[in-house]
Amino acid sequence: MKKVVIFIAPPGAGKGTQANLLAGLYGFVHIDTGRYGQNLIYSKESESDPILLRERKNFEDGVLFTPSWTLKMVSDLTLRIANAGLDVTYSGSPRTIFEAFGDEENKGLITLHNEIFGRENMYIFRINIDEETSIKRNSQRQVCSLCGLPKLAGDHGKTCVVCGALLTTRGKLDEVETIKVRLSQYRERTRPIEERLKSEGYTIHDIDGEPAPYLVFEKIRNVLGLKKI
Repeated sequence: MKKVVIFIAPPGAGKGTQANLLAGLYGFVHIDTGRYGQNLIYSKESESDPILLRERKNFEDGVLFTPSWTLKMVSDLTLRIANAGLDVTYSGSPRTIFEAFGDEENKGLITLHNEIFGRENMYIFRINIDEETSIKRNSQRQVCSLCGLPKLAGDHGKTCVVCGALLTTRGKLDEVETIKVRLSQYRERTRPIEERLKSEGYTIHDIDGEPAPYLVFEKIRNVLGLKKI
């Protein structure tokens, strides 16, 4: 049976890196909510779409996307992946109680996962880092202007080692004051998901996100029972 892997973590903890490793090594489909949403809010259509303009402002201010908008976007993607019979992993979903559990009219992601993948195939990881680490990692972050991959540790060049395009920053999103807003959003809106999950009997696997990504991944791989490649 196919697996669902969810990462709950503050900005800069390595959610995207770990999800990319699962995708690249084991064929998971990585739903990067932030990147997918970012493509939508900066698309040509967004200039005349009030909803996309609203979400762009949220994004640039460090505030989470509107939960109902995010839930629909991610649910649609998840169903397509499930229908294709593929494993899925998320970096950035769910980030609010509503996205996770929905309400009387909307099916949350946790319920959706239970129905189409089965509870026993859902793995939830909390990657833990200090807020100081989060601020340092994000404020110093550089990404490729073309493929979006992050600058590698120890790389002092100005171009991407993968595709050769120039490295750039993510602008206001990774300014210190915006990062502090994002951390506040994580504490107030995302962390409560954990308590709800625990109260309903879900297991959350705690992972130390301070070490190098390959060491973090080794622990995640062991929990998932994936063989080394």
